[in-house]
Formats: sequence, C-alpha cells, structure tokens
Amino acid sequence: MRDIEQTRSVRSAGRKNCGLFVDFSFNYNGPVENGFSSPDKENRVAAEMSIESLLDVCLPDSSKKKMFSGDFFFYGSGWQSWGFGGELSPGEHLKKYIPLVPQWKQYITFPGKWPSRVLGKNSKSSSLLRGQFVCYLRWKNNYLVLCSTGAFENGETLPPVQFYVDRKSRNIAVSVYSDGKIWQRGETVARLCVFTAENYFALKDGINLVYGSCEDSRFDYLRFLNCSDENLKFAGWESWYNHYADINEKLIQEDLDFLGKTENIINREYTGKEKPVVFQVDDGWEKGLGDWDAWKERFPGGMTNLASSISEKGYVPGLWIAPFIVDMRSDFAQSHKDWILRDKKGKPVAAGMNFLWGGSFGANQPGAPWSYFCLDLSRDEVVSYLDDLMEKVVNDWFFRYIKLDFMFAGMIYGKFANGGAAYKWYDRAVKTVTKRTLNKKGERVAYLGCGIPFESSFSNLPLSRIGPDTKEDWDVGYLSRLHFTARTGAKPNLQSTLGHSFWDQSIFINDPDVIFLRYENISLDDNEKLLIALVNRLFASQIMHSDDPVDFSPAEADFTSTVTDLYSVLDGEEFGLVNYSSETYMIFSKSGRYCGLINLSEKPFTVSKEEMIRQVNEVSGSAYVNEKVELEPLIDNIVTADDLYTSTKHTITIFRILEGE
Repeated sequence: MRDIEQTRSVRSAGRKNCGLFVDFSFNYNGPVENGFSSPDKENRVAAEMSIESLLDVCLPDSSKKKMFSGDFFFYGSGWQSWGFGGELSPGEHLKKYIPLVPQWKQYITFPGKWPSRVLGKNSKSSSLLRGQFVCYLRWKNNYLVLCSTGAFENGETLPPVQFYVDRKSRNIAVSVYSDGKIWQRGETVARLCVFTAENYFALKDGINLVYGSCEDSRFDYLRFLNCSDENLKFAGWESWYNHYADINEKLIQEDLDFLGKTENIINREYTGKEKPVVFQVDDGWEKGLGDWDAWKERFPGGMTNLASSISEKGYVPGLWIAPFIVDMRSDFAQSHKDWILRDKKGKPVAAGMNFLWGGSFGANQPGAPWSYFCLDLSRDEVVSYLDDLMEKVVNDWFFRYIKLDFMFAGMIYGKFANGGAAYKWYDRAVKTVTKRTLNKKGERVAYLGCGIPFESSFSNLPLSRIGPDTKEDWDVGYLSRLHFTARTGAKPNLQSTLGHSFWDQSIFINDPDVIFLRYENISLDDNEKLLIALVNRLFASQIMHSDDPVDFSPAEADFTSTVTDLYSVLDGEEFGLVNYSSETYMIFSKSGRYCGLINLSEKPFTVSKEEMIRQVNEVSGSAYVNEKVELEPLIDNIVTADDLYTSTKHTITIFRILEGE
C-alpha cells in the first residue's frame, strides 16, 4: 500500500504447539497538508499479503509448511456479536443475505464504505471470504491465526479491522473502518499479531497470550459475580425468554418470590449453594425506547423499589437497557431531534427494524417502516445525557448488573455533528456508560454487552454475549432461507457459542445466552435442550435461565436433575472441539478422559472410532489413548456399527474414555 509503512517484529512465545508470534504495525505515510491528511472517504486498505509469506515468518521449521497446503476451513468471527461465528468448510462461502428487511443489513455488515477493490477484485465479490477482529484458517489441526490488536495496546484506540481472504490465490487483505478519520504522518493505522497453532488448545493458549495480558485488569471487577473456584463463571435468571416484553411488576415479583422455592436449576445449582446469582429484568419495563423511566402502568412502584426487592431476596439486581438507540415516537426523540445521527442528506440513520420500536409511517417515521434510530455519539451533550442516564440506573435505582444491548448502533457511520470517525466516538461513549464499577453504596457493578462490535468493545465490556439471541425453537426457517445470520434460534446461537469458544477467559467472559429446561411454551425436545445446556456449560462461562419458576413442573424437576448430574460429572474438565463441517463437530477434553460428537445439522454424520482416538491423542497427549481404549457412552445419541459412530440430528454425545486391556 503506497500510503502505508509496515514494520514487523518476531517473538518466540514459549507456547507448546505454537509457532512464532509475528507483530505487524501499519503506519500512515501518505500525503498531508498542514500536518494532516484529508478525511478517509471509505475503509482504508492497510495491507495485502500472502498466506505463504505469513507462514515463512511464523514457522521456523519450514518442513511444517506442507501441513498448510490446499484449501482450508475459515473462521471470521463477525463484526458484532449477532453475526455468524462458526467455521466455513473448504470451498464454502457465506451466503449473501437476501434483504427482505433492509434495515437488518446493519446487524451483519461491517460498517462504512468498503474499499472499491481489494486483492484485484470488487471488495463485495462473493469469491472473497470476509472476517473481522480475529480470524483463522485451518488445515486439519493446524491453524494460521490473524488477530487485530489495535484496540488495547499502547493505550491506543485504532479502527476495527476487516480481513479479506481469497481461497484461490491464497492472498489476504486488511482494511480498517476509518471513514472520516484524519491522519497524521506516522500515526498507526492497524496492529496485527499472526501466529500458528497445532491444535485447538494451542490456539486457545495463543489467544490468551495475545489478549490475556490485559485480562486481569479487565476481568477483575467482575469477580463479585463468580460462582466457581477456578475460572470466572456467572449465573442468573432473566425475564426475556419466557415473558419477552410482556412484563409487569406483579409478574416479576412472582418470579422473584418463586425462584428460591422450587428445584429449578438456578436454585439447585447456585442459590442453594450460596453462590451469587443475577436476577435481570429485561425489555418491557421502560416507558419507551429512549424514554428510560419506568412504565408506570406496568411498574407503579418504580425502579428503585424493584431493585431493592431483588436485593432483599439475595440476588444481584439486573436491568436491560439499550442506551444508543431511540424510537422516533418517544418523548426523548421529539425533544432532541438534533441528537439523532444523520446521513449526508440530513436524514436520520436507521439502526434496525423492530415492530415495537417504530411507527409504520408518518411524521414520526422518517425511515422504512418500523425503523429505530441511533444517537450521534460525537455530540458532547449526548455523552453527558448518557452519563446522567447511567448515574440514574446505578446510583438512583441501584441496579448492579446492567445489560447494554444494541451497542453496534454506536458504530454506524453517518454525518457526525463533530466530524471524525465512528470508532473514536464509540470508544468515548462506551467508556462513559461503563465507568461506574462501584455504586455510591460501595457495591460492585457489572456490565454485560450484547449486540456489541467485538473489536471496539472488548476492552470496556469484557463480559459479553458472543452470538445471536437463542430461542425456544430450533431455528426460524424463513430467515434461514434468507441467509440472515443474525436471526434468533437455538441453532445459530449454538454455532457462535462453539465457534467463539476459544475466546473464553481471554478476550471475553463468554455469555452464550440462556438454557431451557421447561416443557411449556417451547418446541425444543429433550435432546435439543440437553445439547444447549451442555454446550453453554462446557464451552462458555455464564449460565442464564428464563423458565417460569412459578409453574415449575415435576417433569422439569426430573430433567433438571439429569442436567445437574451431568454438570457434576464433567465439572473441572476443559473441552475443545474441531469442526467436520459448519454444523458438525468432534469434542474432546484436555485431560483425554472424554470425547464426543455434536450434530447441529438435519442429517446424521459418522465418525470412526479410530478418527476419534487419533484426534484425542493429538490434542491431549494422553499416553493411554490408543486403539485398545473403550468408549463408554455418557450421553448416547448415536448409532454404532463396526467401530463407526453415527450422530443423530440436533444432539450431543459424550463418551468416557476407558483404558483398554
């Protein structure tokens, strides 16, 4: 790149099964006038490089390069937490969203104006793979990992990165969302760290080395929520996935009263063992989107009394809020129309679509039907308003677990009142809304991010949802056929929970969303519910629950016992995985004591005993794992024939590995 100067340093990390770690810095070296460039009009391309050139510097043993030949699996993370978070198989590309709802493109599309061409192609070409923040290419158990490190190193706040990968030419381009940014010569545009890993656990160790240096300072304030003697693990109940937005004070109070009276999983596994538990009131409490006060008809006692009632029951009071978005019909929007982000033509910028958050047409709907809009975070008065809002939530109402939702809206590009780049204004706003980690009573306060731009948020929101919303149904068929990867559903949620699992305890404390154990108001069967409950426990760090504690049934009690018994058996085991396709997985414990299969697809898939043993051997190094071992089903959802194991659809199977004679 003519306007970019590249520097590179190489370090040995001393990590088993990892190659060298290569740190890149890309600095602006283009034209300036009076010391400054003109504002970027689109995403800036910072680098183009080949896979081979990266392997040359990452692998001191050149003989290992042959393990990285041919096509590869690709993981691209998604730019915000609702995007697709799984792997694509060799030859596979992510299918383009058919925009039945155009506003939803904001959820899954890296923001700003993409560069016109990268790697000699249109940047929107379907032949290019695209990923953001952390990406990897995988050949069997061998990973080439690309990490953007500009969001926390050296006190800098750099623009988020998008990677473009061409399977055919084996070339990679790096661009940054810098639209509106004015550069000084020598200023850093992007920082990357690239390394190789020889199995899943080496990948996880490498990520911990790259991002874990800041984990103590980021994670420490969350320790008051910890339910575990080892890693940070959190738990709680939330109102959303049973009541959705149809809540009121009486209903919430009943749930609060009964949560500690039945053998539900929260009481049985956490409260009953005197572990901290969150009780979170989700969407539906507020007067309107932007009018962040209690809806008096629903919550006549007000929010301070509600938080106090939760605290008196021994729970950490939690509250949902979406501070960066507004319904144009709200009193707030009507009083502060100039605070809404505008485009170049002066029209409000839509952040998305929700039937409850916008009118279908008329004077108070300046966009497509049911659009909602975002605040202009460049305005000082908007940031002051956000500061006052969080002061009210934390120090007037005394909620201590704040779910900050739809945060991606703060990164949408528009004609900012004060110019500049979205990532700078977003960083300032997020620091403002998360700065209260102690309330005026001296109690700890935690923040959960949801719908967050991963790269621009992880430093300030280390506890985060890492996938789209789950659902009491397996999938939403018509949205799947539209290739809308941010759709709600158990399946797309599980793909992201599994795909992002190697981030857990390094980049984020991963929140996978809720588990379901109920039998009413649900279409998931027992196999699907068990799959969700185990994936969330084994591959993430927060167990949330939404089932109705008032109507807790004997059948639910029995199923809860099944789940908690399995939790006890597998407690202390660290699990990893490898994809066979974007929907099928082999899983294994680091100890070498367990292995298994996960099948999210609609068809059975088959793995041989020999392949399972080989995989466990490679990642665990357990000397006794050989062809003589026996695989004893702990959870049996397979058909076995001639040492072939066929996993049925929507299931998890786990084997205990027994030493052979």
